[in-house]
Amino acid sequence: MSQPGRFSPFKPFPSVALRRLGIAGLALLLLGSCTGSRPQSGGPTSFAMDTGAEAFSIGYEGIADLYVEPVPTQSLALAALDGVAALDPAIDFVRRGDSLIVTETGTPFAKFTVPADDSPTHWARLTAAAIEAARKRSAVLADTAADRLYEVAFDAITGKLDRFSRYHNAAETRAGRAARKGYTGIGVTIGETDGSVVVASVFHGSPAHSAGLKAGDRFVSVDGTPVAGKDMETTANLLRGAIGTTVAIRVARGGEAKDVTILRQRVIEDTVRFVPIDGIAYFNVSGFNSDTANALSQALIEAKATLGEDLPGIILDLRQNRGGTLDEAVEVADLFVDNGIILETQGRHSMSRHRYDAQYGNTTTLAPIAVLIDSGSASAAEVVAAALQDSGRALVIGARSYGKGTVQRVIDIPPIASELILTWARMHAPSGYPLADFGVFPSICTPDYGDDPEVSAAALESGELRLSETMQKRLYVTRMDESERQKLLAWCHADHPPSTTDTDTRLALRLLSDRKLFQLAFHASRVALGERPKDLN
Repeated sequence: MSQPGRFSPFKPFPSVALRRLGIAGLALLLLGSCTGSRPQSGGPTSFAMDTGAEAFSIGYEGIADLYVEPVPTQSLALAALDGVAALDPAIDFVRRGDSLIVTETGTPFAKFTVPADDSPTHWARLTAAAIEAARKRSAVLADTAADRLYEVAFDAITGKLDRFSRYHNAAETRAGRAARKGYTGIGVTIGETDGSVVVASVFHGSPAHSAGLKAGDRFVSVDGTPVAGKDMETTANLLRGAIGTTVAIRVARGGEAKDVTILRQRVIEDTVRFVPIDGIAYFNVSGFNSDTANALSQALIEAKATLGEDLPGIILDLRQNRGGTLDEAVEVADLFVDNGIILETQGRHSMSRHRYDAQYGNTTTLAPIAVLIDSGSASAAEVVAAALQDSGRALVIGARSYGKGTVQRVIDIPPIASELILTWARMHAPSGYPLADFGVFPSICTPDYGDDPEVSAAALESGELRLSETMQKRLYVTRMDESERQKLLAWCHADHPPSTTDTDTRLALRLLSDRKLFQLAFHASRVALGERPKDLN
């Protein structure tokens, strides 16, 4: 749902430097925290100096304009050249005074005058020219595909930045956009088992789901092309196609062949799952893409139809949720928070300093909420957990979250069909503490009390479970000495994969089914945050 007056990450970013190139520099605001293994790029195969100069200029100008800290462009350019040189140990790029000298086994063979200023455009031209000169001398670099040259160069560039800034090659760019915005396809994820490409999962309500495909089905052919011996990327490319077109698929299941013809449609990955458990509405949110808030809103409608309009309680499971888009995190929090701050972001660029407020009247339910987090809950998941905890809407249970605490911008690099993801802001919870490093602290740290939820419940009833001291520490972690910080970082660290039957979920069910006990924990949490307790409806 769109909120009036709220900053939209889908509008072109008015950066003078990026606009000067005539290229739309901004694609999206991201909160994702990690990436998987790097797929084969599928980007440009031959290096062209003009294309390289344009690509590096976009990257350097994006960093100069948007990155959370100022970084000299010349340090980025020299890092890029070092990355390329690593491909051929005989080649080196050496800065000597006003010159950049390219050497082979120590012998100079090319010399360039370095820019007198820190102009991204000038340093981009130098970067591309130096790489081209090295390629003419080095057989190794001449035989290296352009997409690989860009990978090593931009990986070295982002190595000068923080750990969440990164470069995506062409294949990663396609996959990332599909995960965030959806894609045209049949609605499956694929994997590899015993050398065969198989269906790993089927999105609910997708064309593949309607056609009867199931996890474990082994691909035999796509549109008559045998899949045997082909890798996952090749198979995925066969499955892709224009919206409204059909694809004929043969799969093997249990020793038998199954033929289906599927109409390709726009598909967005499922990120929300609703399960009623003992009268409580359990929602697992696995990530934040462009449909997550809408999917959760629809799941809440389904929950009310199943359990009654006045839901007795909600479990929002954000464990191992690695993040996604910022607006979706804000929208999800806004489903439960009726007023006040959801998040504040602070950065070097004026537009990175933003306050996101709940929109009055958007709240879909006043039911008591238990939010489950663990040390794999990151970025967008932390935004939601912190907003619900600080606003007094939820009791947070589990382990201390990941502590990513930064927002990324996606910079399109059209000449090489790639993108650069840059950290441009730091996130602060409604109560003001930074989410970076320490993350969100649970009101009840389940690793401290073992596998039996009754132990935590008994400790809460007896007063043994005291929330205030540790939770208050999060408000002044920036003033701690290093030994105190390290001790606190070690506290309540655990990975608890989402489950409807594990300790965290059972404790949440126990508390939500006992309103008096839930109020006791909830009030203790509010006191720990330094606020006057308030009764839940």
